[in-house]
Amino acid sequence: MVTASAIPKRRRINGIAIESILDFAALMVLFLGVAASTWMIMSSGLYSAALTTFGAFLNWLLFRSLAEIIRLLKRNGGLDYAGRVSGSYFDDILSCGNCGAMLRSDAFCDGCGARLIKPDADNPNDDDG
Repeated sequence: MVTASAIPKRRRINGIAIESILDFAALMVLFLGVAASTWMIMSSGLYSAALTTFGAFLNWLLFRSLAEIIRLLKRNGGLDYAGRVSGSYFDDILSCGNCGAMLRSDAFCDGCGARLIKPDADNPNDDDG
């Protein structure tokens, strides 16, 4: 008879993130506010419609801000989060070593026509930093 002991393992269980729900609620509030203001233009006037649109925008902004705060807190805590944090971000691109143009192909440069060579796989310590 073979015996074994139980080994605790961690598994990931993905659910719907609260920040995604807040983003969806923000879009729904904005959509319903615009629909309500359109109805108000036809029935009661422009002033009520403008206030309703402004209120819908403020609710949208509040929900989006709450979702952003949750994302930032999760990112600072090292947890996964749904969506992306707004603002600027870094993106890595490849550029030509001859002319400096952004590369769209891995075979040649569109700017100067130089043929691209593959980096040496034998020397993993040779990097530019």
